[in-house]
Amino acid sequence: MKDKYIKFAQIFKTLGDPTRLEIINMICDCGCNKCAQNILDNLNITQPTLSYHMKMLEKVGLVNSQKDKNSKIYKLNLQTIDELKKFTSEIQLEKNLMTCSNCNQKK
Repeated sequence: MKDKYIKFAQIFKTLGDPTRLEIINMICDCGCNKCAQNILDNLNITQPTLSYHMKMLEKVGLVNSQKDKNSKIYKLNLQTIDELKKFTSEIQLEKNLMTCSNCNQKK
């Protein structure tokens, strides 16, 4: 169970950056793949900065990349997104089943 918390803590930490959230939103807006240049054209950052952000998103499994000629194509890793949704749902479910130690009542 502890490994699960470590994994999702890394994902949340990675998503704690506004630029990375914007990138995730850009990729999932239309559900299609995005090339690095498309992402770069919509952000006020340099290419090396984009590469760093994409490396972080890939490291935690939120996006996958594929080389295409002179560019990289990025796509959301829907399996990781689904696991993240499930994890956050489980947290809420567990919270609803817990008993408050101060008042001994279920929350």
